[in-house]
Formats: sequence, structure tokens, C-alpha cells
Amino acid sequence: MINETLNFRILVIDDNKSILEDFMKILNPTTESMDMIALDQLMFEEKQGYTKKLNFEILTASQGQEGFNIIEREMQAGFPIALAFVDMRMPPGWDGIETIKKIWSVDKNIQIVICTAYSDYSWEETVDSLGETDNLLILKKPFDGITVRQIACSLTRKWQLAQESFQHTNYLEQEIKARTDELLHSAMHDSLTNLPNRFLFTKQLEDIIKKMPHGKILAVFLWDLDRFKLINDSLTHAMGDVLLEAVATRLKKIDTENEFILARFGGDEFAAVIRNLNNLDEVNQRAQYFLDILHHSFRLAKQDVRITACIGVSVFPTDGHTAEVLIRNADIAVQKAKERGPNNFQRYTENIDNYSLERLELENQLLCSLEKSELVLHYQPEFNLATGRLKGVEALIRWRHPEKGLIQPLDFIPLAEETGFILPLGEWVLRTACQQNKVWQEKGFPRIRTAVNVSGKQFDQSNLVDIVKNVLEETNLDPQFLELELTENIIIGSGKIIENIRALKSIGVQIALDDFGTGYSNLQHLKRLTFDRIKIDKEYVGNININLEDEAIIRAIISMASSLNVEVLAEGVETSEQLEFLKKEGCDEGQGYYFSQPLPPEALESYFESYQELLQKKANPK
Repeated sequence: MINETLNFRILVIDDNKSILEDFMKILNPTTESMDMIALDQLMFEEKQGYTKKLNFEILTASQGQEGFNIIEREMQAGFPIALAFVDMRMPPGWDGIETIKKIWSVDKNIQIVICTAYSDYSWEETVDSLGETDNLLILKKPFDGITVRQIACSLTRKWQLAQESFQHTNYLEQEIKARTDELLHSAMHDSLTNLPNRFLFTKQLEDIIKKMPHGKILAVFLWDLDRFKLINDSLTHAMGDVLLEAVATRLKKIDTENEFILARFGGDEFAAVIRNLNNLDEVNQRAQYFLDILHHSFRLAKQDVRITACIGVSVFPTDGHTAEVLIRNADIAVQKAKERGPNNFQRYTENIDNYSLERLELENQLLCSLEKSELVLHYQPEFNLATGRLKGVEALIRWRHPEKGLIQPLDFIPLAEETGFILPLGEWVLRTACQQNKVWQEKGFPRIRTAVNVSGKQFDQSNLVDIVKNVLEETNLDPQFLELELTENIIIGSGKIIENIRALKSIGVQIALDDFGTGYSNLQHLKRLTFDRIKIDKEYVGNININLEDEAIIRAIISMASSLNVEVLAEGVETSEQLEFLKKEGCDEGQGYYFSQPLPPEALESYFESYQELLQKKANPK
């Protein structure tokens, strides 16, 4: 809808004063004649949304140069003129053609009407001089008022629509540019912290390397926050995000001199590059400075939280000449730093690289281990300490590597966790252990439970309960003979894990809390989840008769479990003195090398037949 009041600006350029006056009378009369009103009504009816009357603001000039100056002045002031009537002959100055060329050099959108009584230029010659355009019209002199007013109404309307179209197009282009810029920013920045992401960081690092002055070095720092998953699990993921934002804010604040570039690669992984360093001592100082800055407490959920980090460092040019290589080597270094423990940094070296290649090779071999049937289960017996009766076995995985021999779980389970291989691996352990238990029962051996360790990732699966049900159905094993073990820290803050525990209990599967006392012990978990048993960590058992504090902890655990009607199993029993202490304090069950080391299935079958006799001999040595 166009505004009800339209004031179009028209310029008339003619060296004849009387003609200028005629234009004034026609286009802006003091008393309108009926034919003018009728013409307006005919051309612009109210039903089209236009006013009945058009108002024109008339400007005049007697020479082409003067007219050009007016148009240029008005354009610069932001008040463009819609239409110009230009006389073809205006001696001694510019003629109409030259005047129009000058006008269009500053305003391409103005509508032009050439007023001429002569045939100086044919239409073809005019087009040849001015170019093909729909902004040009020729009006032959003499002309009548209706024709002039009709032309003025039509061409000013045309100019108005063109202006609106241009403004709308310009608006759309600005919107598209703004959206494109926004998408480009999102593609190159971390959405949580607004720091550059890995892609942008790599590009910035490449640009820095190209401009590095001779004799200077730069360092790439990559760091992971230690035990960040525990923050997420205990304080919720929302608080974890708050912590990541706080870390980013703190790091940005210390860069007061715009000395380095920060980035977040995802998760709890941050990166920085510092240029123009003089020596490796400065690199080490900066790495330690980052560790110290992060060690100051953060305020989360109305409590002070302290964090640490592990940092990997690579240096240009000694550790690589490209951004990709430097980032890769810093990543290798941070993995090595994490192996050394929390709150430290590690410089990249070729030895680390060799280690990384070995680790990658081991990872690839692990992923193929199931297909090649290289994984086996050994079983360690669990006994009732009061009666000596065999109560169950714990399934313990081993990797029978073709070159390295028998590999213990501590050497490959963390790798399985990192790669996600723990899920198919865990399902294989569960199915194999249940199949073996059923085989033993069919052979007439004791009907005992089999304990299977389950990782946090497995327990957090939405389909874990269905997997367990399917395995029990496939193997035809009664659920009471299956026990799933989990550690304390994996149930903190995870509603899905707690839901799975309750669902598994409801179908008759037993649940044990492993390594009790080493995690974040929470009595509420014991109370509301009703575990079947808790397992005292072997570190406490190993200190019996050595450390009075650990003995007190064992007594407290047994007393607490007894009051909650939960059985207690002691891990790592190795001596008769430890056994006697545990029996005296009322511990229900035990396992360890005192009774038996983990055995392959065939060896355990022989053990089933003679375990009571062996136990009596160890309990009552001659």
C-alpha cells in the first residue's frame, strides 16, 4: 500500500522561461481543473490503494549544467529526484544528450523525458548515444497539459515502484548477508563458549606459521580437564557447561595483550597457540601458567569446585611445520600427559610418537579381537567365609594376543572404553559368561552365580535391560544366577543408570557394588537401590594387620551393610590372617589368591570337584 500523500520531486530543465512557467502551472496548479482531477481518478483509483491527488514538488533549471548540479546536490543530501524533463537544445551550454549522460552518471534510477521540437536526433541515434533503457521517453513540442500530467503521473509512479523494489531487494540482501555471516560464524566457532573451533583454529594457525619471523618459535597447547565426566555426573551436564564457559572466560581474561589464540575443540578439550616465543623455557613456563590458572576454584552450584588439567605441547618448527602436524603432535602429548596423572604437561617427543603408533596398532588389533576369537574369560571363585561353601565366580576377561601373549584387562579395557568397543565387548562377556554357567549346571556342577563387570557406558544404554533379557533367554539361564557389578562413581547423577538397575532387579538379576570405599560413597544409593552385595576393595583388605585405619573402615562397611541387609564380599584375600580378621568381623564372602587365582573354564571344572578339600587344607595346615 502506497502512502495516501505522495510528494514526487520533478526537475524541469529548459532555457525558455515561459516553458518553465507552463510546467509549473500544469504540474502544480493553484486551482485544479476538472479534467486534471478526472485524469487522476482514472489513472489511480482508490480501490488500488492510491490517493485521488498527486502532489509534485517542482524544481527548475535553465541550463543542463545547472540541472546536473541540482540533481547531484539532492542525491548527496539523500533526496533523489524522481523525474526530469530535459530540453534537447539549451545553447550555449550542454545539449539534452550531454545533460542526460551527466545526470545518469550520478543517478541511474531517475526517469528522463526529452522535450524537443526538432529532429536533431532520431530515436535510434538517441538510443545509440544514451544506451538502451526504459528510463527514457521523448515528448514532442508543443505539448498539452494532460499529456504532461499523464507522463508525470506514470513515470513518478514507475520511479516509486522501482525505489520500493530496490529497497526491498536491498533489505533481502542484507538479511541474507546477516544470516550467511551468522551461519559462517557458527560453522567456525564453538556454540557454548564462542571460541574458535578446531577448523578455524587450524586455519588461524596456518596463517600464523606463514608469517613467523626467523629465529622465533611458536607453541601449540592442547589440554583436557581432569575427571570432567565426574562433574557432569555429579553436578549435572548443565553445570558442566557452566564450568566450560567459566574456563573459557578465565582464559580469555588472562590474554590482556592479545598474545595468543584460544579455541575449544569440543567436550573438555581446549587449545591455544602462542607465537614469537624465544626458547623452550618460555614454552614450559606458559604451560605451567595455564595449569596454575585453571587450578583456582570455580563457583558452581553454590560451592567451590577445583579442577586440574593435562596439557600437551608441540613446538614449531622442531615438532612440525604445518598446523595439522602440530595439532596432531600436541594431541599425542596430551594423551601421554594423562597417563602420568592429573595436573601436568608433556612436551611432544619422537618417543611419544612411536608410543602413539603402537597404541594405534593395538587399538586396531583390539577391534578385530572378537572376530579372531582372541578374547577369553577366566573365572575366580567366591566363597562363603563362615561355611567355606562356593557361592559364585567372577568372570574376568583376558586377551590372548597372538604376539604379546595373555594381556590383562587393565592394559586394554581403558582403550575399549575410549573407542566405544566396550559395548560389543561387554555384550560378548555377558553372553559367554551366561553360556558357561549353563554348561556347568548341565554337567552337574554347583548351581552358583556368575558375576560380570559392567561399565558405565553399558549401564547407561537405553536398551541394556533388553540385552540382558535376550541373553538370559538365549542361554536359558535363570536370572538369579547372574550378578552384574558396577562401581560407585558411575551411578552418580545418571537417572538412566538408576532406572536400569531397578529394572534389572525386578527381573531377578542380582546387582553388586564393586570396589566399595574407593569412589564417592553415598549411603542414599545403598538405601534406595537395595544392592544384593557390596564388594570391599582389595586395597583395604591388603592393609589388614598393617593399617589400623583401613581395618576400621572395613568394620564400618560391614556394620553398615549388615544394618541395610546387604551382603559383603571382600576382594583380594591372600593370607590366612586376612581371612580370620574378615570372618571375625562378620564379612559374608571373599575371593582372592588365598582361595584361587582366576582360572580358565576347564581348570575351574577340576577345581569344582576339589575346592572344599583345598579350602580345609589351607584353613587347617598341618
